[in-house]
Amino acid sequence: MKLQNFYLIAIIICVSITFAPTIEAHAVDINLNLEACSCKIWVENSDHYRIGGDGSRHYHDCSSVMYGNNHHKRIDFQNVTFWLHAKVLGSLMQEKVRGPYNNNTCYEIHGSVGRWYFDEA
Repeated sequence: MKLQNFYLIAIIICVSITFAPTIEAHAVDINLNLEACSCKIWVENSDHYRIGGDGSRHYHDCSSVMYGNNHHKRIDFQNVTFWLHAKVLGSLMQEKVRGPYNNNTCYEIHGSVGRWYFDEA
């Protein structure tokens, strides 16, 4: 009786794996290469809703001084059309918005507080 239950559960699991929809997602990889700066990077969908990345008041170290030239941030989120936003703490420059995208992408944020860039890699 226990062996029959095992086979029944195994068949149910196999069927659910076979016919269950696959969940797709996008990823953004950002090379953080600023000169002693803090920044925040986030992703918004077409309704301007934040779907990934840093919170509205969450800045973190984006400099290459502490971590070296290979300091990266990766943001994973659901499969939708998106825009990528970046802002440097203390900068008089406005936030930079890139997009729309519908695929994985790579960016680099570099420069200093006074003059920073957000370029596709």
